[in-house]
Amino acid sequence: MMLAAFMLAAAVWPQMYMFSLAGMLQDEGCDADAPMHILLSFDDRAHLDDWVEFAPMLAERNVVATFMLDRVGTMEESDWQKVQVLLDHGHALGYHGEHHLGAEASGLTPEAWVQQEVLPSMETFASRNLSAEVLAMPRGDSTSEHEAAVLEVVERVRLTAGPAHEDVTPWASGCGEGPVHKAVSLDERWGGVDRWLPEVLALREGAGFGVVHAYGHEVGGEGVNPDALIELIDTSQTRGWSWVGYDALP
Repeated sequence: MMLAAFMLAAAVWPQMYMFSLAGMLQDEGCDADAPMHILLSFDDRAHLDDWVEFAPMLAERNVVATFMLDRVGTMEESDWQKVQVLLDHGHALGYHGEHHLGAEASGLTPEAWVQQEVLPSMETFASRNLSAEVLAMPRGDSTSEHEAAVLEVVERVRLTAGPAHEDVTPWASGCGEGPVHKAVSLDERWGGVDRWLPEVLALREGAGFGVVHAYGHEVGGEGVNPDALIELIDTSQTRGWSWVGYDALP
């Protein structure tokens, strides 16, 4: 009897885990016309050349990607020209920390961290008539207190898919509400595009609505496999998914 119960639990657990990842175990009171949206972002401006090369392929498929820029105060004019290429293809920008310093690891108070890591980037953006409504926490290092401080000056916060804490929307959810969102990695170093996304998208399609956040770093190598991502984009769009920017969130 004990063995049978264990085997049943082992068989059910993977499905329950996928349901959890897809946000299917949440109490969802979404509107009847709730969308099926995927938010794609890329972190670390060290990969700017990769992004510029990949941006047209995304734009051809009506994908809006959000590119998270760190260390913007040290960017050269040539870097800003590359950023303009991203914008010219309809993509969006986000903040990623002026020194790419993890919030908790910094030892700074939330207010001091914002002063050092967020406000200088915002000032640099403003000096170039640019803006962003989301900040991706560097290294996924964050606390609720740091997020609250960031939300005083930026509309949204994007985390990684690490341990959960209160008031954070899972990387796959029904309505996508709330200003703090997790995102799942698409990098090959963490299992790649096909590790979680295809099955989770299928589960959300069964509900008829969903908001999914995914992110990567470089394109190719241990980062995002471009062929796998393009294949997923093409397939998902035929099933009703739209790849949108953060301004599309409720």
